[in-house]
Amino acid sequence: MVDVMVSKNEEKVTFRQQFNCCKNCRCPNFGLTESSDYLAESHQLGYPALHCKACGSYPPLVDSHSVNLIVEERAKLHLSKAPCGCSHCEPGFFLGPTAGVKRYGKTGANSQRYQCRQCQSVFTQVHVKGTEQLCRLFNFLSLGHSPQKIMQQLSIAPKIYYQLLQRLFHCLRFYSRQQEIAVLTRKFIAIHTESNVHEFSEQKRVWALCSSEAESGYVLLHTHNQTQLQLNNSVYYQQQASTMLPSLSDSPIVDALKRRYQLTLNRYHFEDLHYGPTSHLRGTQIIQPSVCAYAHFQLLYGFTQQSDSCHHYIEHESSIRGAALMSCVDEIKHKTAEVYYIYRHPRTQSDMGSAGNKVGWWNDRWFPADFGAFCGITSGQQVPAPIELPRPLACHLFFEHLEQNMSKQLKSASSVDALFEINRALFNYVICDDNEQTPAMRLGCSDSPLSGTALVTAAVAAVNADHIDKFKA
Repeated sequence: MVDVMVSKNEEKVTFRQQFNCCKNCRCPNFGLTESSDYLAESHQLGYPALHCKACGSYPPLVDSHSVNLIVEERAKLHLSKAPCGCSHCEPGFFLGPTAGVKRYGKTGANSQRYQCRQCQSVFTQVHVKGTEQLCRLFNFLSLGHSPQKIMQQLSIAPKIYYQLLQRLFHCLRFYSRQQEIAVLTRKFIAIHTESNVHEFSEQKRVWALCSSEAESGYVLLHTHNQTQLQLNNSVYYQQQASTMLPSLSDSPIVDALKRRYQLTLNRYHFEDLHYGPTSHLRGTQIIQPSVCAYAHFQLLYGFTQQSDSCHHYIEHESSIRGAALMSCVDEIKHKTAEVYYIYRHPRTQSDMGSAGNKVGWWNDRWFPADFGAFCGITSGQQVPAPIELPRPLACHLFFEHLEQNMSKQLKSASSVDALFEINRALFNYVICDDNEQTPAMRLGCSDSPLSGTALVTAAVAAVNADHIDKFKA
């Protein structure tokens, strides 16, 4: 169970623990984990599902316990403040106020020791050294060099390379989260999420979700479906033939949408997404994309819970629909959150009317937009106000960046996690668009583009200075 403090009104909250419920947001049972209308396990449609007799829906059963374990694993990986503070009590970024520490003598080597004000455990504050070497490593990684070539360029052994990689990962994650939390306290936030399959050497294929802040295109979170946890067999990826939906940009948009709905109906169930055979990274297991999605959107709650209202714009993919809805059930009910499907398509003015078109088995109404079309999952069927998605290619551009800049030679989960996060920082803070602006500048995290050296230097300084703030808690 993941129990975390959040800063909004200093209230103690938990991530959602149970995911087996009605996911029809127009049903009175929406989001309820217990109802007399439920048949707990139905096989009526050929797969284990919860049947809601009130609306007739059959949402596939979710292994909630496994999702909770993955959320905990991902929260430590993506939002943790460690090594800056008590590893037991320090909440992750966006998950609560700092635990606070006090000085607690010195070690035999004259290093400062600290004591957590909550659990009283004692630890030594990490002081990151070797900034110049980390800068060189970052710059080589930004050029897409392989690990072997970087080891030669830095004249280091493999063990040192992977130690430096982890150190760089932790510093850049800490720095970027520190900047984000300072600017994301706003009344409204919109998050755009798309999926992708990253292909590496030795037939390793990693399914991933990317979420960006919609206005700036700043990548907030990028997670994948490889885990180091031992989970129930039902959670693991089954290595079946691909059921991914094609992007039919050369067809009229309504025809393209109809085709996508039809292909979804061909799946075992709506959340049963497969992307073909793959091999796992060393020390990992591969989990189903839909399970990865539930954990991903739970983490996104940390980014949205401080805002008065939020929108989720998700690609037209039913395997992530339930995950998005479960991340903001209460907010949907109170009409402070909306979830929309989007479909990027070079549509013409004549192929979709302004009043929208009903498409699919639920007669979902799709409306035209500059980027293609959108469909309100949580809103009513009346014509909604046009959604704002000024940078619809943000996730796609990040995926392209990873394709062009990441080495294909990956062995372990720890290295892929580090490289994904390092490239997230590179994409957000260093790479400019045609107007010489970075996503970090548009979000308000940076005043100007940063060089790789400037970014790493700032990140190391932020980690080394962090303990000062904890004395004030």
